[in-house]
Amino acid sequence: MHHRGAAILVCGLLLAAIQPSPARAGQVTMEDVRVMALNMYHEARGEGERGMLAVGWVVLNRMADKAYPKSVAAVIHQGCQFSWVCDGRSDVPRDKRSWRRALAIAATLLTGGSLDPTRGAMWYHADWVRDPGFGPRVSAVTRIGRHVFYARSVQQAAGAPRLLIASR
Repeated sequence: MHHRGAAILVCGLLLAAIQPSPARAGQVTMEDVRVMALNMYHEARGEGERGMLAVGWVVLNRMADKAYPKSVAAVIHQGCQFSWVCDGRSDVPRDKRSWRRALAIAATLLTGGSLDPTRGAMWYHADWVRDPGFGPRVSAVTRIGRHVFYARSVQQAAGAPRLLIASR
């Protein structure tokens, strides 16, 4: 309970210090920050700030797409899209330094304080996965740390794929 209280205090201080951006219409709650931070922590804590930010942007890019839910928690908990959600292990962060970093990055991201390093990616996988099964409708757009990020692609008249970039 002590750690949860500390996380709430950190979230509150971060949210109070950063003004919401018009790009993130709506209220950002401490729960949004907590869930986003959990996703960043479990998916990319070993990838540094840029890697955690990239995972967060995948959530935001999905929220901007009509095929996905419109809330942070709904996107993150939709099926088993993010492995930590369904792995059966405890979701309580053990690495306190990485957890504090994830909370700070999540607060900054959700209040409009960062640019998208993924170029609109809505999917990613670890680079050791040979075939993620995404098919031809997506194209790799960037690699950040040990993750490869993908955005939707469509066929142009000449047959070459063109990326569709989600925007916030």
